[in-house]
Amino acid sequence: MLKNVLVLLGESTSSAVASAYARRLVKAQDAQITSVSGVDLSFIEAPMPGTIGGAAYHAQMETGLKAQAKKARRRVAETFERECANDGIVPKGISFDGDPFEQVTAASATSDLVVTGHDVTFRGTQRERNSDTLNQLLFTTPRPVLVCPDQLPSVGSVLIAYDGSLPAMRALQLFVLIGAWKGRRVQVSSVDSNLQTAERLAGEASAYLHLHGYEADPRPIGSAEPPAEIIGVQAAHGQAELLVMGAYGHRGLKEFLFGSTTQSLIGAPKSCIFLYH
Repeated sequence: MLKNVLVLLGESTSSAVASAYARRLVKAQDAQITSVSGVDLSFIEAPMPGTIGGAAYHAQMETGLKAQAKKARRRVAETFERECANDGIVPKGISFDGDPFEQVTAASATSDLVVTGHDVTFRGTQRERNSDTLNQLLFTTPRPVLVCPDQLPSVGSVLIAYDGSLPAMRALQLFVLIGAWKGRRVQVSSVDSNLQTAERLAGEASAYLHLHGYEADPRPIGSAEPPAEIIGVQAAHGQAELLVMGAYGHRGLKEFLFGSTTQSLIGAPKSCIFLYH
């Protein structure tokens, strides 16, 4: 059951969607919400290669980035508090100057789910395409991460990408245990070069969902194409509110996250993506 949502605040469009989606979840579940806003000093203060005049330039750039990041932190925190008040929500807030990965990991200890925009940054810039901040958070955060697109999705169905791996099993279990999407129609997509294997996997995941009261529609796909590509097409052309997945493919989550197909999927998502490693 969903009790506390951790939302990462930013100034990008997808960060605004993350804030709205997180508030929608906590209102529906009568849960708590905690925001994180901050300044990524580990990035801003990183040393630069030494050149003539380089130290002075770096100091000037560092000062400017810190000032931008602190102003952004204040703006997003004030906006979030105002939006929560309008929704009748009493939020908690965490503000930091330091390493965002340490801060988010620590805050995750008392949270069920981390919600963020796909281009999250705490670096004095509004957004990051194929966010390095997000990529690192996906590996360091001990809770599932829900990555939001640039448009708030309507309440709808759920697409689960399932390959029978341990991360996929864990992602499916956490999706069920959190329970925020109970009652939604669920499609289970399993891709394998052997159609019988895909049918077995989709059937296993669907049976688990049925056990917990979900209507699940197995969608086995027999194909030798990379599973990430097929799932990407389904996510791009479907009307699902949420895509749920763990590691997918023989090389695991790292291949999924950093391959060309999945960079486009997570860098420009068409739906919310529930990820767990």
